[in-house]
Amino acid sequence: MPSDELLRIADAVIDSVESRELTDQVIQQLLSIFPESVVTGALDILDRESVIKYTTPCTYPQYEVLGTSDIYTVFLDMTLSAMPFYCSCPAFSYAVLSSGSHMMCKHVLAARLANKLALFSERPMAPEHLEAMMVRHFPPADEQSQGA
Repeated sequence: MPSDELLRIADAVIDSVESRELTDQVIQQLLSIFPESVVTGALDILDRESVIKYTTPCTYPQYEVLGTSDIYTVFLDMTLSAMPFYCSCPAFSYAVLSSGSHMMCKHVLAARLANKLALFSERPMAPEHLEAMMVRHFPPADEQSQGA
């Protein structure tokens, strides 16, 4: 898991984005904090307009990021968790949660930047559709054991 200090620095850089475009200075700051592959991957996602923000009347917004090989669910602002964000991609599970080699994956960075830059498609979501999204990405334990 990334250090709290490094997360605060990353938050400060991301929070400094004020306009509808990323300055060269912000990109350089991101490159000094994150691996180049994470930054370039996130920028590619933004260029492809591949972030969808789902809003529901009963929960915080959820995001879907259209990756090159799959669609990933991203949660931001998980204030009650030790990790303030989550992505359903394999890179997040390995590089962020297991090995701790990365602070966040490109999908989380893209969703955070898209939120600051208003570069997302916004869609309302009924609670039953939110449930279907959760089950698709996080099947119940009994379904996971049947597939093993």
